[in-house]
Amino acid sequence: MKLNGFLQAACLLAGVFVLGACGKAEPGGGEQKEEVIPGTVERISLYSGEYNRQLVASVWLPPGFDATKTYPFLYLLHGYGDDNDSWIQKGNASIIADNYYQEQGVPMVIVMPNGLTAFYQGPYEDFFYGTLMPAVEEKYHCNGKRALAGLSMGGYGSLYHALKYPEKYTYSYAMSPASDLNAFQGFAVANDPSEYPPLTVESGTEDYTVGIAGVRELVAMLQSSGLRCEFIERPGGHDWNFWPVCLKKALVKVGESFK
Repeated sequence: MKLNGFLQAACLLAGVFVLGACGKAEPGGGEQKEEVIPGTVERISLYSGEYNRQLVASVWLPPGFDATKTYPFLYLLHGYGDDNDSWIQKGNASIIADNYYQEQGVPMVIVMPNGLTAFYQGPYEDFFYGTLMPAVEEKYHCNGKRALAGLSMGGYGSLYHALKYPEKYTYSYAMSPASDLNAFQGFAVANDPSEYPPLTVESGTEDYTVGIAGVRELVAMLQSSGLRCEFIERPGGHDWNFWPVCLKKALVKVGESFK
């Protein structure tokens, strides 16, 4: 969409971006390209007996989603205090996914559940495997391949589930992860190292919420246990400037694991 001179000037002077006119800003990576055909974001509400309430998941479907085909699934997990829409509203996940797909990325379904503040374990674990996963994978036609990615609390969840249920996942990408070193170590030595999916842990050197020293200790433990764990350490904090850049890399890694 081309803008006339007045509208362009108005956008610049106002210092804002108008979706569909000036484009939508994307932290850590510019704007969505004009020629990109966007995917679709749907929401599915499921009753949780564990919490006696409805829990909503946001689902990104690739452009041209075809209900007669099957797709691999990425479960993209949010952090503490956020919800199923946070990755879209704060991290521009749908735009990042649109651009990834446009650049010949692997068609996948991205499920962003509401993880409450449960760290994706305990009763939530029962909901995740007993209700959420069966429902979304039947509705959107999973082909049996799954991966995990998430930030902070969601980084914890990404590692927790990949280590505890390694047979279910092809990849796990943990961004600025919280961790329980003792529990994770127990999971990491429960199986032969070859049985675990590849892992990536990415964290910022100015992250004072999780702390880079603790993340380094976590990675060292995973690597010493024989797991395939890539570590990316770079300048950045515990914030939405850092995580969208991680997501771009995660989609590439996850897509490769689906092939």
